[in-house]
Amino acid sequence: PTIIYCPTKKVTEEVTKVLNGLGVQCLPYHASLTLPNRRKAHYSFLNDEIQVVVATVAFGMGIDKPDVRRVIHYGAPKDIESYYQEIGRAGRDGLPGICTTLFSKTDFNISRHFI
Repeated sequence: PTIIYCPTKKVTEEVTKVLNGLGVQCLPYHASLTLPNRRKAHYSFLNDEIQVVVATVAFGMGIDKPDVRRVIHYGAPKDIESYYQEIGRAGRDGLPGICTTLFSKTDFNISRHFI
């Protein structure tokens, strides 16, 4: 299972659309989704109905899925504390996890704007 963290709701929706178009079954998770849609994404991920959830930081506290193998940041994380918390979701079962950050120089300008 994989969690892809995105910096905005818009990017979350765009990444989800591209991945689904490539045949990767995934669902978005962000604060603007209705509660039933957030619950569906959460339940589907926890129960291995989907292997990828594409999320903002809204997919945070209370997520306990020990077998997450990959955490991908699509864009620079907003701060180091968030980064540590989010990458800590990989490999909680003691098996190896892979954490990857994909970013560009402009990501840091955007992050700095929000800080």
